[in-house]
Amino acid sequence: MLETARVPISDKQVDFSIQLGAYSRGEGSPFKDVIYGELKRQEARAETNCDIMTMRLEGGMLSQLERNAFESRTVQSTPKKDTSSVSKDQFKKYKEDQLLSNPGGDYFSLDNDADVIGYRADQSEFYARVCKDLKDAGENFINIFKDFGTGASFKYLDEKGLIREGKKVGFVGTVVNFFKDIASGLTFGIYTPEGENAPDNALEATKHFVKKIFVDAIFKDVAVGVPRSAIHVGENVVFTCINLAETIPDATIGNFKTGQVVTTEVFDDMQVFVDFVTDVIPMGEASTRTRAFTVEKGFKGFPIINNITSPEQGRMDENWKYVRNTPLRKTIESIATLVPFRM
Repeated sequence: MLETARVPISDKQVDFSIQLGAYSRGEGSPFKDVIYGELKRQEARAETNCDIMTMRLEGGMLSQLERNAFESRTVQSTPKKDTSSVSKDQFKKYKEDQLLSNPGGDYFSLDNDADVIGYRADQSEFYARVCKDLKDAGENFINIFKDFGTGASFKYLDEKGLIREGKKVGFVGTVVNFFKDIASGLTFGIYTPEGENAPDNALEATKHFVKKIFVDAIFKDVAVGVPRSAIHVGENVVFTCINLAETIPDATIGNFKTGQVVTTEVFDDMQVFVDFVTDVIPMGEASTRTRAFTVEKGFKGFPIINNITSPEQGRMDENWKYVRNTPLRKTIESIATLVPFRM
């Protein structure tokens, strides 16, 4: 039977045997010396960083002891999580995802098949800095026409941490998808766009008709696709201007190490902020992501809740496939979604 008692510290050596947890009782147990030594140190220092121990002692004047001086003189200390490091890690992920979606990051080379992100890139050379800015400006300028056409390409990190390439849907691509979806719906699935399965029976064909006409063609292609392609074209214009403006500090204060660091931080963060704004406005990627609903998830499938309860990665839905949906991203995008916005 376990009992609780408080016993004063004594220097007198007493013969006893100790049983702690699943350890067997035995003569000359080494735990006796450990316990005495620790009790003496606690008596002298009165520190508060030791664990509360529960033990059972038999024999002698110490026959009843469960919670000893450890309990009276110590408090269980709980280590605090470094929330600042967690926040920095989440912001780094968010920043990387945003800079992978468009040219412009000083340490990001989206046209490379390997070494797309190079944080150790040397920026000490004047020619390398200015040419990188002009190159990014040129790529964003070209993306204006690509996003008006079939769509520009971008990079993203998959759930395994590998950098993959994706492609946006441009204005012309949206129009083409609209007619494909209309044709697929009107033929009840006899014609299906590449990569889609044809319905197997009359019921599936009816569902296919409704989905392709009202969901895919009218909502996704027209209501969402057209304004989103316009958003992409607009942000490419802004990014082009940002990249051209960056040549000025890179050509001046960029000749100093501190100037290089400040220029990179300011202009990279500026691009991330612009990308955030274009994401959260109506029909932007984040706006659609936070407002999306899933019937299969029940209550958790409602807008906002659906996004918050989604994992960081792993969902193959196009709304979540290309981003790492960290708590930071969920928070800022959900809050921004609740703010009224007028076009």
